[in-house]
Amino acid sequence: MSNHNKNWMGSPVKAIGALAFVAAACVGTGAYAQSSAVAQKQGQTAPGVIQLTKEQEDALMRLMEVQLKPQYYYPSLGAGIPTGFGANWGDVMVGVSGALNDKGRGQTDGSMSFTAGLFDSVKFVGVELSANVLSIRNYGTNMSYDAKIHRMLYQGEEGFLSVALGRNNFAQSGSEVSSSTPNSYGIAPNTASNYVALSGLTPLRTPGGTVLPLKATLGVGNGYYSNNWQKTNVYNVFGDVGVQVHDKVGVTAGWSGVGINANISLVPVSEWPVIVNVLFADIANQSPGGFNTIVTVGVPFNFLK
Repeated sequence: MSNHNKNWMGSPVKAIGALAFVAAACVGTGAYAQSSAVAQKQGQTAPGVIQLTKEQEDALMRLMEVQLKPQYYYPSLGAGIPTGFGANWGDVMVGVSGALNDKGRGQTDGSMSFTAGLFDSVKFVGVELSANVLSIRNYGTNMSYDAKIHRMLYQGEEGFLSVALGRNNFAQSGSEVSSSTPNSYGIAPNTASNYVALSGLTPLRTPGGTVLPLKATLGVGNGYYSNNWQKTNVYNVFGDVGVQVHDKVGVTAGWSGVGINANISLVPVSEWPVIVNVLFADIANQSPGGFNTIVTVGVPFNFLK
């Protein structure tokens, strides 16, 4: 999300108008090709042939540029906590993460995730489903599955507002699913986490006239987001605030419910669907897992576009 937002939000209408205009021009030109050739010899315009003024040609080219312009991808504005936004039908995300050793793990390791969206959060509700491989070193020993139901409450000139109800680790698979021993994040593999999150995204206008997308999230959750994960009735508040300081850079800071997180998100090439996040988790070293640096490379796309 950036200064391109207004163009992006208006592009569907403009694109339809441009395509309709081009189609009409092509039909008219094809139908009267022969009569046009005769008319040109006589210095006349054939009946039905669409004649464009210079201003009309310029306007048409501007409209076509909106349609032909490549899709842009933007950095994430999150700090390792749930968000009120979610994937809709056609949205898919593949992510690979790597983490350094911490208090709960004596070696570096990685994880993988696959996320897909169902239904439409604007028309009714969207459903986001995720499958996670929690250890690449011990591949297949522990997989978790997450689900989220989300609803867009508002979208307009002032931005977007969405709410989500989710459950992380609602199901597990692998040889460690029955373990009650905390993993490197201080959570037992069979611990589920429930949460409710409200997120808003709005353009922040600076005194200099620059528009910076600002995203904020506020929620409550247990399990991963609680300082006592063994008690399912203990809920903590979590939240974060992120700003896109550049088309390719976003920075976010927040409270996970158990520690302070900070995230730097980068998009190496705006036209490529590759987003790199560097998350500094639990900076104050308060959780069972302690401070860690987690690097994630995500590839988002929509197979309907």
